Amino acid sequence: MKRGLIFSLALVMIMAALMPSQVLAAKPVPFDATGNVFYITPGTVKPAGTSGRFVVIERDIVGSIGGAISGPYTFSYKANVELLTQAGNLHGTLTVGERDYVLNISGKTLPLELTDDQSNCPPEYCPSGDYQVFRSTIDGHWDFLVGAHGEGNFNANVLLVIDMSTNHVVWVNGGSVTLTGQWQE
Repeated sequence: MKRGLIFSLALVMIMAALMPSQVLAAKPVPFDATGNVFYITPGTVKPAGTSGRFVVIERDIVGSIGGAISGPYTFSYKANVELLTQAGNLHGTLTVGERDYVLNISGKTLPLELTDDQSNCPPEYCPSGDYQVFRSTIDGHWDFLVGAHGEGNFNANVLLVIDMSTNHVVWVNGGSVTLTGQWQE
């Protein structure tokens, strides 16, 4: 009996050593995905006291992405940005498409750049009629929370419409999103 138990344990250990684990066998491959920005929700945004900053408590950017992962996406984020430049820290989750990939995104919004874009802002979003279109660049890092394993760099360029009477982002006139890195599905 004792001999059979020892033999069985030895056999299990040999088989475990010979069978490569799925996780160990998989090697990361390049990850590339690009997409478009369709709109931004009003979200919950408030001044941070008299600091000259805005606290974005929760806001969503919605679009579509294709490449290594594809489908519609929602980027739900929080931020703390300077009122006049919109520069600051940003953190959120990007939920993508059919398989419900969820990625953690963290990064920085760079100071706004004035554009010569003369797009019209819908009156319901720009009731004062006093608005400007700016380019916002977001650079950061991503990693998977759900659906795969991997990490990489995140970049977005978004055309923001700012109501100049409130200095608040009220509309998005499009933009692009790029994710690069390594992943294992």
